Amino acid sequence: MKRTLYYIAGAVLTAGALASCADENNLVTGEGRVFLSASVNSDVQVRSRASLDEIRQSCMLWISDSKGLVRRYDNPSEIPSDGIKLVANHYVAEAWAGDSVPASFDARYFKGREEFDVKAGSTTSVSVNCTVANSVVNVFYEDNVDAVLKDYTITVGHSQGELEFVGRDERDGYFMMNSRDHDLTWTLRGTLPDGSEFTRSQSIKDCKPATRYTLTVSCPAQSDDISGAFLKVQVDAQELVVNNVIQIAVAPTIEGYDFDITKPFRGEPGKLGRNSLYITASAALKSLVLDCDFFGPILGIGGNDFDLLSLKNEYLEQIEAKGLNYTTEYDAEKDMYWLKLNFEDEFSVQVPKGEHFMRITATDANNKSTTVTVHIIVSSAPVATVQLSETQLAGVWTSKARIYGEVVTEGVVPSLKYREADATDWIDAPLTETKASWAVGDVFSADLTGLRPGTTYEYKAATSEYADAEVQQFTTESALQFPNADFENWGTHSDKSAIVGDGSFWDSGNHGSQTMNKNVTYADNTVKHGGQYSAKLASQFVGVGKFGRLAAGNIFIGQYLETDNLDGVLGWGKPFASRPAKLHGWVKYSPVAVTNKGNGGDLNKGDMDNGILYVALLDNSYHDDEYKDFPVVVRTKGSKLFDKNASNVIAYGEIVWREATAGDGMVEFEVPLTYRRTDVKPTYILCTASASIGGDYFTGGNGSTMWLDDLVLIYE
Repeated sequence: MKRTLYYIAGAVLTAGALASCADENNLVTGEGRVFLSASVNSDVQVRSRASLDEIRQSCMLWISDSKGLVRRYDNPSEIPSDGIKLVANHYVAEAWAGDSVPASFDARYFKGREEFDVKAGSTTSVSVNCTVANSVVNVFYEDNVDAVLKDYTITVGHSQGELEFVGRDERDGYFMMNSRDHDLTWTLRGTLPDGSEFTRSQSIKDCKPATRYTLTVSCPAQSDDISGAFLKVQVDAQELVVNNVIQIAVAPTIEGYDFDITKPFRGEPGKLGRNSLYITASAALKSLVLDCDFFGPILGIGGNDFDLLSLKNEYLEQIEAKGLNYTTEYDAEKDMYWLKLNFEDEFSVQVPKGEHFMRITATDANNKSTTVTVHIIVSSAPVATVQLSETQLAGVWTSKARIYGEVVTEGVVPSLKYREADATDWIDAPLTETKASWAVGDVFSADLTGLRPGTTYEYKAATSEYADAEVQQFTTESALQFPNADFENWGTHSDKSAIVGDGSFWDSGNHGSQTMNKNVTYADNTVKHGGQYSAKLASQFVGVGKFGRLAAGNIFIGQYLETDNLDGVLGWGKPFASRPAKLHGWVKYSPVAVTNKGNGGDLNKGDMDNGILYVALLDNSYHDDEYKDFPVVVRTKGSKLFDKNASNVIAYGEIVWREATAGDGMVEFEVPLTYRRTDVKPTYILCTASASIGGDYFTGGNGSTMWLDDLVLIYE
């Protein structure tokens, strides 16, 4: 049995290398450094370099603490080769690779988990071993089968997918088991000598991941009167074992010392000072190509681009004399390479006034390559406009934003101006802080309010006598709304359940209740706020006699995924990138006493039923192996429900109706959103309403009814 281990590694700095740069690359007090790697165990030999790269690129690595996700790397190239800085704490590293599909001859899936602790001032190496998450099946026929059976096939699968092994198909089949399917069913079909068809089926019970199940078909009979009755299928289970290791290293990283190379580097002519770059790689560098328009004139080497590691000694001595030098450290055992590139004062003083772009490309012995471009601005301007970073862009909402500038010359009084991108006149923006004197490098800011949603603005730094020619831009968030939130458009799904619109945004539990030919959510024209219809959510008992359950009238953003016996599997949430302040709508609620007590909920039989609506904004840190497109997957079996305190919840708001609403018509309501994080933009939105607050547990009153209409998101 062949086994291959694919290794995705973050580079590990040696203690000596760390010590040598400790004085210039210190950790913040209370921090430690983590070098993260992951190994992916496969049951077959890699077929090609393309296959290897595909597995490598699919590997995701997450680090979480008790409060939730703290680092997310969607592929190994994002892992910093010089380590990950984390505050001292207990963490869990998780990794996933491959493709999770129900059944495939090619797609495999791997998972791993490792707990670790970070200590202040220390270095920790963490390797997450991802084992095969699939159950693997192969089929073997003994030679004597051909005398009994012709044109044979074996089909193997579960409710979510199956594979057909035609004839002597020796391929491995990969199956992802799920919360509903614990067994694999095989069916052998063929033609007997008398021309009749032969069929036999059986199940492989409690299939385990990382286990190979070999189906051996034989005919042990020794008489001439052999037939299908003598055919035997034996199932042997064997745990997969690792035999081989292949290492795949991350690409080199290039960082600036005391400056962010992703932002423009600014300075006055002749005053740039000494600056350095750090290049860290998990293998020896074989080339370091530098390219900039001022290299030729300053270094006198006859060109603006050169490979620093391939220069002859005479040229190295020449550029070192001009103020460009480097130092290296290499650990052969760890295969770790570290290079510090220095631009001394005598070099920097010669950089000409203007805008320059320095391109650096580092390539290691594994042919992994990284290229960065440093934007250099040499100017006598007293102030500079600062481009918003990714984190700062999270502070741009629908109607407000914060903009920034930087002091370049000491003693100036800075200011900021802004306007819509197509406007003519600039508007002065009051600074968030004023000082008696500003020093070089001081960053100043202004908070803008009253902006228009979905609008591009531009801004610039200025003084009383100067305005920066470099103008930066940002675009406010759009004031997005829910589609079909007036509940005017309805349709019918193929399973006869009522759906809002085409069912692509809103869904309900109708798909489950339709197994008994009932809709619990549907259009109603008797109670409404505007238009012709509202959404009527009617809790009702679904079943016959004592056999059945209370199905809550409900509606939610997302998709009803499947019915697991009498339980539902729901994908909640849809992509959304705006941050509303509240949800406004119209409701009528008419509860009855709880008639059915299911497997949970706070209400008991005889208590008055409650209705609920809640809305949440979420990030993309949740990962479900089976349904990757949803930030929340609810499984009523086992009560795997939505947790409003989960780490991926950015903002949340809810309203509970504990009694009937006043009057015969609909009343207004608002649900304010409380933001737990304002430094990140949402990726998804979730909204769920139920006529029975315990509906997830099948608890509620048979007859509790809620009408909803005209839901609108309010932005401030």
